[in-house]
Amino acid sequence: MRHYETIFIVHPELSEEDTAAAVDKFRGILEDGGGFLVKEDHWGRRRLAYTVKKQNKGYFVLFEYGAEGPAVTEMERNFKIDEQVIRYLTVKLDDSFDLEAMSQAKAEAEAAKAAKAAELAEAAEAREAAKEEDDKPADDKPDSDES
Repeated sequence: MRHYETIFIVHPELSEEDTAAAVDKFRGILEDGGGFLVKEDHWGRRRLAYTVKKQNKGYFVLFEYGAEGPAVTEMERNFKIDEQVIRYLTVKLDDSFDLEAMSQAKAEAEAAKAAKAAELAEAAEAREAAKEEDDKPADDKPDSDES
């Protein structure tokens, strides 16, 4: 198994649902071929450096994964025939792919992401509570001027 990275650009005029469906399709092709997805990074809609298939923008997606050659070939074959993909590039990062180390790294990254999301949710909750406290009517607070 080798270590690869593939970036592909999806047509910018697709709806969010269609874009997600296209990404899911290619993730499925990779995993069905025995590949192990380490990282999936959505860069979003960005301007292209030059016009590609009459498009100036595109939705960028990055996959980092370990796979055998036939799985990569099948995914690239599907990139070529799918009209939703306007460009793709696959780069071999390394000749070997340590599945156990990558599984552990992926689990740690997901745990860190979950912790960060929980931290952000907690901070937002604290801001809401502080805002509600500030929005209370003034007559609820005792006046110290009364003697």
